[in-house]
Amino acid sequence: MKDEHGESRTFVIRRLRCDQCQTIHHELPALIIPYKRYAAAVIETAVLPASHLAVAVDESTLVRWRKWFLDLVQYWLFILQSLRIQLEWHETSTVDLSSQRLPVHQRVGQWVGKTRGWLGSLVHPVANHHFWIHTRSAFLTRSSFDTLAVSPKGSE
Repeated sequence: MKDEHGESRTFVIRRLRCDQCQTIHHELPALIIPYKRYAAAVIETAVLPASHLAVAVDESTLVRWRKWFLDLVQYWLFILQSLRIQLEWHETSTVDLSSQRLPVHQRVGQWVGKTRGWLGSLVHPVANHHFWIHTRSAFLTRSSFDTLAVSPKGSE
């Protein structure tokens, strides 16, 4: 994982085997966002609107992070609401997540707060309950590549 200066840090991720399903689960600390190379605090700062950035990343990376966040934030909020109802976390919030009247960061703030670490608080329940959306390329198998191959002209 990289910090705000672009320096790499290495962490040991605890692996746990579920007694019920026998699968391995990884316990990520709140400062790591699944499948991202930079610390949660760095990405958190970058996706805030009109924030002053002191981050050692390319402009294209900032654009990708902002698009990634805006594309998935509504999904994360609905998953979080569903988990709170199913698992009876605290009181069920009366926040209307379908309302587009509030800016996205204010809707997020209603659920996870606005203090440092809000992004981790938003994405970790989603990831830990196996609702994290993976990229298509992560699941392509050899047979998937074979079916995607285009036959040359004349070989029909």
